[in-house]
Amino acid sequence: MELFTIRIASLIIIGIVYMLFDLFNKRNVPTIFAYATLAFGFGMTLLYPTQALILESLAISFIVLGLGYVVYKIGQIGAADIIEFAAISLIIPLQPVPLLAGAPGQFGLPMILSVLVSAGLVSLVIVPLYYLPRARKMLKQPLTSFIDRATITKAGLMTAAYLIFIIFLFMELRVNAVGIAILLVMLVFSTLLIIFERPITDSMVEYVDYRKFDEGDIVAFNLMTAKELQKVKNKVGKFDRLITSSIISEMRRKRVTTKLPVYKNAVPLALPIFIGIVLSLAVGNLIFFILP
Repeated sequence: MELFTIRIASLIIIGIVYMLFDLFNKRNVPTIFAYATLAFGFGMTLLYPTQALILESLAISFIVLGLGYVVYKIGQIGAADIIEFAAISLIIPLQPVPLLAGAPGQFGLPMILSVLVSAGLVSLVIVPLYYLPRARKMLKQPLTSFIDRATITKAGLMTAAYLIFIIFLFMELRVNAVGIAILLVMLVFSTLLIIFERPITDSMVEYVDYRKFDEGDIVAFNLMTAKELQKVKNKVGKFDRLITSSIISEMRRKRVTTKLPVYKNAVPLALPIFIGIVLSLAVGNLIFFILP
């Protein structure tokens, strides 16, 4: 019991430190800290009493690292976030019984699944709440000016799909009020993201050249035309969404000074991850409130 308390406490502390670095260190988590959390997680895994549990923990973390690396290479997430996911999997590989009474059964699934679900929902809420006021201030024009017929159509179709799904769950599975509330939150904020996708994206990016690139930066391809993108790729053969040291070196060597839209003010993912850790420990996987 004492060791389990240590696992919970260390998970929360690690989540807080990752979050503070992400929020106050320009989205940069020191490499030495990230690898230290991975080493700590490995040490905690070795303390499990049976070989089966140790192997299960290692297997989950290897899968997380493998899949995470693929997602990282295509420019969808930061390397530090992947390492944090792996550290979480090593410290507590399987979802424990939630601390709050009344939570649904967890079926012994990996805890990282619970964290990902909660972090995804929190991100869905945070992005419009933070970036819409920022976009309004930065862009200096009504946000409604970015809305067109295609955007309204997409938002309408998605809203209809959500409503049909909610009605089905309520009628057939008798989903409780908590599950319905979660789905309604998803509906509202997903709709906001679709309607205001362009101003939100604009508020996240800065147009900079290679001299202000940082390794791990992500280029907003959706803000570039096919012609602009191809022009850069013709000059820099290895150019992709994810900025690497080799891309920066090649652009410097070829003196490619084209300014590109880079996510310099992207969502600090460690914040929703930390909230996801807390929610997972408190109530378990939110999916089980929706699909009992």
